[in-house]
Amino acid sequence: MTDMTAQTMPEPTPFTETDRDRFRELPAHQQSDWPDRGALDAVLHALPQQDLVSRASVDELKRELANLESGGGLVLQLGDCVEDIDTDVRSATCDKITFLTHFRSHLRARTGRHVIGVGRLAGQYAKPRSQDHEMVDGTSLPSFRGPIVNSPRPTLQARTPSPSRIVHAHAAAQTSYATIADYHRSTANLDPIWTSHEMLLLDYELQFLRHGPYGNHLATTHWPWVGLRTRQLDGAHIAVAATLSNPVSVKIGPDTSPEEAAELAARLNPHDEPGKLTFIARMGRQNVARLSPILRSVHRRVEHVCWISDPMHGNTVQAATGFKTRHVEDIISELEQFQTIVGEAGRHPAGLHLEATPEDVYECAENAREPGDPARYRTLLDPRLNPEQTARVLGHWFV
Repeated sequence: MTDMTAQTMPEPTPFTETDRDRFRELPAHQQSDWPDRGALDAVLHALPQQDLVSRASVDELKRELANLESGGGLVLQLGDCVEDIDTDVRSATCDKITFLTHFRSHLRARTGRHVIGVGRLAGQYAKPRSQDHEMVDGTSLPSFRGPIVNSPRPTLQARTPSPSRIVHAHAAAQTSYATIADYHRSTANLDPIWTSHEMLLLDYELQFLRHGPYGNHLATTHWPWVGLRTRQLDGAHIAVAATLSNPVSVKIGPDTSPEEAAELAARLNPHDEPGKLTFIARMGRQNVARLSPILRSVHRRVEHVCWISDPMHGNTVQAATGFKTRHVEDIISELEQFQTIVGEAGRHPAGLHLEATPEDVYECAENAREPGDPARYRTLLDPRLNPEQTARVLGHWFV
């Protein structure tokens, strides 16, 4: 893998406020209600402006993904629902790298295929929410939107968006990338770890958008994705993603029409470039059949699209104990159906996107046993698979 700081192409030119304002004029869903816009702007402009990932490394990942399309390899994308920045970030990143590399090897041994390891890592700090507010002990509070915005602690002060958290989150990302770089040096870059996160908080992401000769370079992550709630065709998130030289992903669900998916593919991969675009299907086990007409519609417009399964988000339920959970059996059911449907369409199922942790948690239900022990339910938001459950799910990848 190319060194993170390597530059083999002409230097990018920075974005101006006029450039950013073009995107800010577009509708943008799931953005935070900052109480002091001036304070936010001051924090953003004071952030260190060094690229977290280089264009050279982004280009290398895109080549890897293009080779995956032609060679039948797989993507394994693992990590937290939302990363905790109020912890020992270096130690946590080391644990996540070990976790990802272990299961990358596990899947490679099971399938005999090349596996690209991608972490929800070094930037998964912002989260979309279905409601702007939630009731906590009879009090309405702003929803927790990830540690780059506010705190999960249930007080009004903690839940008020604070620009200072952006500084803390960016420092955590720098630490994570330094830890990943140490790993790459120790392994001579023979089996790289790539990073991904949801490109959600546009005020932050736009600070790290660079003009380049072959499209804009987003310097916060190798592989950004646009989430289910921000994939509007006329929205800012898709407009930004359409300019990127990075490979991009979009999450689609049971409410995604075949026509919308085809238009997203045409917007985001207008030159039908291998390795450029991936759809992450999060349908829910009862709705996976809706993927079939989406596949047909997309491939009538664009040939080069990778298909990955996120079998978790469409299967989230409320446990009797009050915890949000996902049943491992439902996750497996969706994953198996996904592989069958994509294969029957004559396409290559390209891998998995899982919220999973190396920690000894019990957040996802299994064998009818729901989570109930707060000591083993430690996610900041959504339930994650523990290592044993991750192995069980991967055991049902049969393509």
